[in-house]
Amino acid sequence: MIAVGRGRRRAKKRESGTLSTRVRRIWEVVTTTLALLTAVYLVLNTIEPTRMVLERYVLKLNVEALTAIVAIMLEVAIVAVYQLGRQVRAMRAELGPRQDTRIVNDVGAVVDAVKRLSAEGRRSERTLDVLGLTLNTTWPQLAAWLTGHDAPSHWRITLYSLDPAYLERSDELPGYWSSEAARSQERIRERAEEEAEDLAHRRIKLELRTYACLPAVHGFRLGNGDLFLAYLQWTEAGSIRPFEFYEHIPREDQSARANRYRDLFDSWLARAATKATPAVQ
Repeated sequence: MIAVGRGRRRAKKRESGTLSTRVRRIWEVVTTTLALLTAVYLVLNTIEPTRMVLERYVLKLNVEALTAIVAIMLEVAIVAVYQLGRQVRAMRAELGPRQDTRIVNDVGAVVDAVKRLSAEGRRSERTLDVLGLTLNTTWPQLAAWLTGHDAPSHWRITLYSLDPAYLERSDELPGYWSSEAARSQERIRERAEEEAEDLAHRRIKLELRTYACLPAVHGFRLGNGDLFLAYLQWTEAGSIRPFEFYEHIPREDQSARANRYRDLFDSWLARAATKATPAVQ
C-alpha cells in the first residue's frame, strides 16, 4: 500500500509539472503573439493610408490604447527577462566548477574503484590487470586492501612489473627503477607467501609477472570494463618519467574513442605478456 501511495504521489507530481509546463508555454505563446501584433500595429500606424484604416476598423491610437500597448510590451519584456534568467542559471549550473571524473591523480583513486567493484560488482567482474612500472606505489595500497579488515574474496589479480635486469640494461629508463622494482617484487613475493593460505581460502589468485619492454602505455584494467590509462613522458632534460595522472575510461563509455583506448591498452598488455615470466602464483 505504501509503494502504491508513493507511486500515486509521484504520478500526481508528474501530472502537476506537466500541466504547469503547458500553462506556461500557452502563456508565452499568447504574450509573444500579442507583442508581434502590437508591433505590426505600431508599424502600420506610421503609414498614412493604413493608419486611417486601422483607426476606422481596428483601434484609434489614443491615451487608453497607448497605455494598453505599453502594458502588453512590459509584460512581454518581463516574461523574456524571466526566461533569459532561467536559461542563464541553467547554463551556469551546467558549466560551473565540477570535478572531471575522467582524470584521477593518484593510485588511491584507482584502488577506490577496485573496492567499489568488489562491493557492488558481479563476481565474474572481479579481475584486475595491472600493467605497472615498479609497483612501488601500487602494491602497498593493493596489499592493504587485500589483507585489511574488509578483505575481498573471489578475485583474480595479475601484476606486471618491469624486469630489474632489463632496467639495468636500458639506457632510456631511470636507473634507480631497477632496485625499486626488485624491492617491490620481493615484497609481493613475501606477502603472497605469508598470506598464501588465507588468499586461497578467500579464492584470491595473485600472480606477479616481470616483463622486459618499454611501457609507454601502462595502467589498470578492471573486469567490469573500467580502464585507467597512464603514459610515459620525456622531460626537458631528456629523461623518462610517468605522466602526472591517469585517464579514466568508465565501463559505461562504449564510444569509438573509449574502445580505441581499450584496444590500445590491450595491445600493450599483450606485448608485456609476451615478454613476461611468471614470478609468483
